Amino acid sequence: MFRKRKERKRKSIAETLMRDIQGSPAEKLAMFRKMKAAGGFANADPAELKAAEDMLRTFAATEGDRR
Repeated sequence: MFRKRKERKRKSIAETLMRDIQGSPAEKLAMFRKMKAAGGFANADPAELKAAEDMLRTFAATEGDRR
């Protein structure tokens, strides 16, 4: 009897940016936009890119309110 191998769930772009990359939300947003303009997300889902950018923009705005 064979067991099914667990398939790893692919991390979303937003999750990767927020968790694995250092910097403030504003810096992460700037880096995301720079990578997007350079074609770094050519094979990514456009809806996922929009969601990631919206989330980063919201976090950057929230961070600006705290200062």
